[in-house]
Amino acid sequence: MFPALATNDFAYLNTGSSGPPSYDVISATREADVLCSGPAYVEGTGLFAIQAEYASRARGAAARLIGAGPDDVALTQNTTHGMNLGVSSLNWREGDEVVSVTTEHPGCLMPLHNLKRRFGVEVNLVSPPVTPERLEAVLTRRTRLVALSHVDWTSGEVLPLREICALARERDVLTLVDGAQSVGNIGVNVPDTGADMYAFTGHKWVLGPEGMGAFYVRPDLPVHSPNVGFKSLESPTDFDAGGDYGLRSNARRFEASTTSPALAAGFAAAAEAVYERGGSGFDAIRNRAGLLTNLLSELPRVIVCSPQPAQSGLVSFKVEGARAEDVAGRLLDRRFVLRHIPGPQPCVRASTHLFNDEGELGALAEAVRDL
Repeated sequence: MFPALATNDFAYLNTGSSGPPSYDVISATREADVLCSGPAYVEGTGLFAIQAEYASRARGAAARLIGAGPDDVALTQNTTHGMNLGVSSLNWREGDEVVSVTTEHPGCLMPLHNLKRRFGVEVNLVSPPVTPERLEAVLTRRTRLVALSHVDWTSGEVLPLREICALARERDVLTLVDGAQSVGNIGVNVPDTGADMYAFTGHKWVLGPEGMGAFYVRPDLPVHSPNVGFKSLESPTDFDAGGDYGLRSNARRFEASTTSPALAAGFAAAAEAVYERGGSGFDAIRNRAGLLTNLLSELPRVIVCSPQPAQSGLVSFKVEGARAEDVAGRLLDRRFVLRHIPGPQPCVRASTHLFNDEGELGALAEAVRDL
């Protein structure tokens, strides 16, 4: 089912970094690529219609996956692209403040610190555990944005997003959410969380191709798009050289120009597969993480850093007296593909997806025991 996993001499436990696309996803990607590299170019005028069709399908599949409407999402390159769009959608002034978390991924923190360099925006960081109360303690009248993950990439903890977004809304503060480790991993309904903006990618838990993701924008949210082009226009003819134009009123104003039909086709196929699996797929992912958590918890000198019981497919742990980077390297020597997470709290992270069976997880625990 997964070409990258066709050989049985290793166990792949790194979906949190990049997930292996299935045969169906690869087939959809190649079919679109062949069509748009051949017949569509010969026909000329049909090319843009074909591109638009694939983009529309990808947009619709992404929207269904997060419980949104197709006009509420824009296609992007990945989560970091979406986070940059969200951060840049506000008009920042010196003295403004943003709030985030110390353990956030650089894809979230770097755009925030870039605001500090460019505009003098203050970046206030909260240390885990992340609760509405701890976030409320650092909100001030100057706070304009709370940016944080739905699922913590270092531990797999699912943050209380609905409560956090409600708190921010009460304070007239916008929320921007990094969904890199949530969509495809746990059930997600973005409108239900109350998030104003939400970015995610297709190449991790969704098991799509690298290079395409989506960016949700709450309907009627008064933010501007820093990324504009002909696809952002309300009408293709709604532009003149003098600078008169009208942007789309929905999330699609964040799409500027042509996207890859091949990536769109693969992304759509992957997102549709996740949607069809539904809640049973998310339960199975979490159950696998729970099994691995239990196995590791029984080992001496091993500290599980993830919540117990498991909340998502991510399982992080430490081996006393050993550097996380060294542990990941020694496990790779034994054909277990996972990764280490750098500071502030270094650990080893395993990602458990549907293709990881009990045998692999048991063998991983035994390999850790041997260390």
